[in-house]
Amino acid sequence: MTGVDVRTDAVSARTAGRGRKGIAAILSHTGGSMLIEFAVLLPVMLMLTFGIISYAWWFLVANGIQQAANDGARAAIAGLDATERRNLATGKATEHLKNLGRYDMQRATIAVSEGTGQLTITVSYDASRDGNLRLPFVPAPPSRIVQRATILLGGL
Repeated sequence: MTGVDVRTDAVSARTAGRGRKGIAAILSHTGGSMLIEFAVLLPVMLMLTFGIISYAWWFLVANGIQQAANDGARAAIAGLDATERRNLATGKATEHLKNLGRYDMQRATIAVSEGTGQLTITVSYDASRDGNLRLPFVPAPPSRIVQRATILLGGL
């Protein structure tokens, strides 16, 4: 023999094999990977979910404001003169906003303008204090919602 201990070489070979198997076993063990993935993805999924809810609320409010403008414009058709059309449009738009129940009338403004052969009603709402639209981790939609409806006056 050349002075090499066969037992030492055999032990070294076994230990080296175990070491590789041990690291491979640790790397291939997936018992906690789902928990780590959940911990990483949960905040992202919550941000997306609350962002969708926030924007859905904004679209709901904007749709209600647009519908108030539409109702006001339809009501104005029955007016005989500019003053009556203005009163009908403003009254119907205000009534529509009150009936929906989710709008603070102190933050809503209704403007009626009559031009040559057409009437435009503009309903604007300050949604800056709505809690559903002020999430700190979601880019905020516009806080001022302005919707318009225009009708033609007179005959064809």
